[in-house]
Amino acid sequence: MRGLFCEPFHNSTWLLPQEFTFMDRVKSREFKEVFSLGNLLKNQNQNQNQKLADVTSLLQLDLSTEYNDYDKLFYRDETQELVKNVPWLVLKSNQYFLPYLFLLPCFRTELDQLFPDKEIVFHHLARYLFNPSNQAWGRITRFYDAYLARAEQRIGLQIRVLDPENYPPSFILPHILRCIQDESRILPRLQRNEATTSRIGTSKAVFIASLFTEFYSELKDMYWEETASVAVYRASHERNQESYSNSHNMNALVDIYLLSMCDFLVTTQVSTFGYVAFGLAGVSPWFLKDPRDYERNPSEPACHRAVSPEPCFQFHPTDYDPIAALHRGAAGPAPVIMYCEDAIWGFKLANMMSF
Repeated sequence: MRGLFCEPFHNSTWLLPQEFTFMDRVKSREFKEVFSLGNLLKNQNQNQNQKLADVTSLLQLDLSTEYNDYDKLFYRDETQELVKNVPWLVLKSNQYFLPYLFLLPCFRTELDQLFPDKEIVFHHLARYLFNPSNQAWGRITRFYDAYLARAEQRIGLQIRVLDPENYPPSFILPHILRCIQDESRILPRLQRNEATTSRIGTSKAVFIASLFTEFYSELKDMYWEETASVAVYRASHERNQESYSNSHNMNALVDIYLLSMCDFLVTTQVSTFGYVAFGLAGVSPWFLKDPRDYERNPSEPACHRAVSPEPCFQFHPTDYDPIAALHRGAAGPAPVIMYCEDAIWGFKLANMMSF
């Protein structure tokens, strides 16, 4: 991530300084085993004489998708009483876990004051914290000014292909067309007998972010042949995801920000890449369905609209379902969450309870 973002606060850094007091421990192979909250709670459970407060001034919080049941104890008020006394916390996560913090009484009052509108929490945080570096912003603005700025409408398509062997782009593309032409009606349905130079309403720029170039090529050729009012663009064309390559991540950041500058967004469901794009935009996206759904129910709508631009917390603790608890008449403040439209097992923030 070096060079991707500006620092968020004065005298702060996204990258841990090499001279950090506990750097040798953080880099050690035994770091999680010795310093993770989950392992310490597990050991405390097995050894009643050991108390977390006596163990460490450094603690790792593993809130990633691979975390275990002991790591998930982080999401309890009594655990927060212990964690708040530890001076150094090293947090590991690839999830948007904030929705669950709204369920903890120790956080709820302050979070409600910070974010009265629960459906744009991520939008505010991302806009505030993730400011692209000068290099990234230069690439974003140059592309936007050159290709997208003059369009009357900008449409972003983010297409993630998770199983290309069984569901290649050629299988997915017809369903994308159904979504953008029929369900959402973002783009016009083409008529083959129209003159090449005809205009169909508003001029539109379509920006495509995908590792697979087939989507760009097919849509570009399709609209280039049939109408002058729709132009199709892409900023990168990488076939494989390389999460530990800075140049690859720079391209991903540029794609995400360009998507966030669009007026309408169609994204792949459960894709965190898409989550960040529509969260930054503050735009409720259209979710493309899982290709297996197209195979099982080919006549069903190809996509559906999200109620808000809040991302989904997919891998939350499963020992407590606040929405189900509300159904049972449990006491306590009403949870400000709903089941996710694209991942029914997940939670997302909402202004109104939705079941």
